[in-house]
Amino acid sequence: MSFYKVLPALAVLLAGCYSRSDMEAEQGAGKTTPAATEQPEPTAAATKPKGNTAPGPAKTAASATSFPQVNVFLEVSGSMQGFMPAAGANAQTTQFQQQVSEWLSGLERDGRVQQRRYFRIADRPIADTYRALSETVRRGIRQPATSTSIPAILDTVANRYLADEAISVIISDFIYSPQNPGDVPYINTDIADALAHSRRDLAVSVYAFKSDFKGTYYPAMKGKVAGCCPQPIPYYMWVLGPAELVGQFDATLMKDQRGEQAHFGLAAAEVPSSVLSRFHRKGTWFVADAGKQAGAGGHAVAVEEATAEEPAEFVVGLDLAQLPELFQKPEYLQKNLALRGNTTTAKVAKVEAATEATRRSGGPEAAYTHFATIRVTAKPRSKQDLTLALPAARPTWVQQWSTANDSKPGPYTFALNRQLDGLQRLLASRNTGTNAADVLRVSLSIQPD
Repeated sequence: MSFYKVLPALAVLLAGCYSRSDMEAEQGAGKTTPAATEQPEPTAAATKPKGNTAPGPAKTAASATSFPQVNVFLEVSGSMQGFMPAAGANAQTTQFQQQVSEWLSGLERDGRVQQRRYFRIADRPIADTYRALSETVRRGIRQPATSTSIPAILDTVANRYLADEAISVIISDFIYSPQNPGDVPYINTDIADALAHSRRDLAVSVYAFKSDFKGTYYPAMKGKVAGCCPQPIPYYMWVLGPAELVGQFDATLMKDQRGEQAHFGLAAAEVPSSVLSRFHRKGTWFVADAGKQAGAGGHAVAVEEATAEEPAEFVVGLDLAQLPELFQKPEYLQKNLALRGNTTTAKVAKVEAATEATRRSGGPEAAYTHFATIRVTAKPRSKQDLTLALPAARPTWVQQWSTANDSKPGPYTFALNRQLDGLQRLLASRNTGTNAADVLRVSLSIQPD
């Protein structure tokens, strides 16, 4: 959250800086209502500041996904006003207003979400309604908060709004300004401490966008810049919740969001997959764990002949529909998908997405969304166990969007990399998600015929 003033350091590291009475009051004001039921407008008082499988019918994440509870938190400090300028007669909307308004509308109408709660983040979360929150996005912030704290908000959301299989989404510019400039090197520690007592299966997905900004910009450390900004300014949507549900949320309700992504703590998936015995094959080989019958599929390949000049190539079909959109992009897969094992003669040669032709083919390949071509340049002397894996690599955009000095506003965020350092290290230490392992794994083997 873009926060040019912060709470005292002690409050940052304690329970979100909210009292028990605050929590009880906000929970009472924001009791969950069914998706079809509209909450009343707030009063003036309330508005104060699985394993590998053989080919089968393609199954998308959307077909079997339901979300018991989704909470949305919109930060409304003064530094967010530039994203949501007050609308005048000839006012043009910002990209923030367009994107967030459209996303909120989709969430409100989506039948996969059983219950929703909406909040404005001022000095603490304040219960709101969809209609009121949407109006804030469109018309501007009427009563901006003077101070908020990223660690305090993360602490509060992670520890009070993720019970009972709930997903929470925080919308903010996530500029963290420690009260003491000497604490900047410890930003990663502050973020890790804020989430240290969260649920053990916590996962966080970060979606990054840029928007025009019309108003006063507050740099992280001091001062303000009026009449800003000539360049787009970043804002973010952080999705927090149980790893399994966050992965499903990413693949469904966060699909087709333009911008950048980074994912932390998602459970490594064993996606539906199979070696396709007749699809774009080269060389002499067969599927050893399924015999030599036509159209056989499996995960063990017996190689009869292979050389560097005339390699054997086989295609592994992958159904990646359950993964976040980032991990479905062919260019990302081409760069990062790797073959692990005790071999120097087999590697990933190419990764492609399914085409309309493959989807309509009627063959085993129709069950898959992506195809990885494995090239073997020598006949193995014995059976070699391999793993087709997508490592949990931090996307390069994170460093590109980070700055150590935002006194001159631009398309970057103060200490973003340090915030994600803290998040990544915390979740990696739990050894439960992608930061300790992989995004996906597929077991394969090659052997001599």
